[in-house]
Amino acid sequence: MKLAPVTLGLLAGLASVGVQASELQFYGRIDYSVTNSDSGSATHDGKSGTILENNFTRVGIRGEVPINDALAFFYRAEVGLNGDDQDGKTVSSRPTYAGLKHDTFGSVAFGRIDPVFKMSKGFADAFDNYSLKHDRLFAGDKRHGDSLEYRTAKFSGLQLGVSYLFEDDYYSEDDPRKDNGNYQLALTYGDKQFRHSNLYLAAAYSDGIEDVEAARIVAHYKLNDWSFGTIMQQSELVNPNAAGYGERDGFGFIVSTTYQMGGWKLKAQYGEDDSGTGKIAGRVYGKLGDQVGDVPTVSQWALGAEYRFTKQLRFHTELGQFTVDEYSEFDDTITSVGLRYDF
Repeated sequence: MKLAPVTLGLLAGLASVGVQASELQFYGRIDYSVTNSDSGSATHDGKSGTILENNFTRVGIRGEVPINDALAFFYRAEVGLNGDDQDGKTVSSRPTYAGLKHDTFGSVAFGRIDPVFKMSKGFADAFDNYSLKHDRLFAGDKRHGDSLEYRTAKFSGLQLGVSYLFEDDYYSEDDPRKDNGNYQLALTYGDKQFRHSNLYLAAAYSDGIEDVEAARIVAHYKLNDWSFGTIMQQSELVNPNAAGYGERDGFGFIVSTTYQMGGWKLKAQYGEDDSGTGKIAGRVYGKLGDQVGDVPTVSQWALGAEYRFTKQLRFHTELGQFTVDEYSEFDDTITSVGLRYDF
């Protein structure tokens, strides 16, 4: 039995159930790029040359069912669709959870959830979802199953979020990472989508989740047609079994700007990191292992543009470069053009 048709059929069947439209929404995104990479260090799957990249294409259902005037049940079930793969792994796990939300006491959810440290980024990364995104520099952008999340209601624009990983379920019995805290905290202010405010701020902390202890500051500001963003992060690897344990500790940042010009959005970004916790440094350690001397320092520049044909359909293109000090074989230049459709 093939998993993809069964999964898609189930989602379509659920979407056709006779419930109010406000309770259930069927949604998705199709996003593919033709990308050229010198070394494969920065691409999603580590492939070099001219390749087809899947930028997290997905479908899902989500909804909310009122219980009373103040309390509601909410849910989300989403899967990734990997049409660029040749190994038969057509479907992959994405956010799937259920929870309760109260107007005064906030919300609690269980399942596979994007944790609060990850989501504190808002939209400060102008190249998020593509091969020039911030997780190439520093860690903190993964989601996990076996998770609990609590978020307070918003008070004067402020919201506190907590994520916890059920370590007994997530790790094997003798895994030393069970001794970490395996929780995250995030305090956010404002509106990350700039619908009600022109300012978004966040401070977040992670203890053990994604094998790092990290502190993050995020700021994103919109001024007329311009936006200016930054993510700053101190990271330390806390997995005793990983290569470079005890040495991979440092600071990273990105700064970004965008300019809206009619249907066009122009983008630029620069970043650096010396913690050795990002995706590119991880690939250095994955290939060289104990041969790695100094912790890799990775720097990045990126330019890009988007053009919206309609509210749902956009063209995007990216150009950028990563430089890895002392490990030049992992330097990577990325050029990419793609289409994205949201429904």
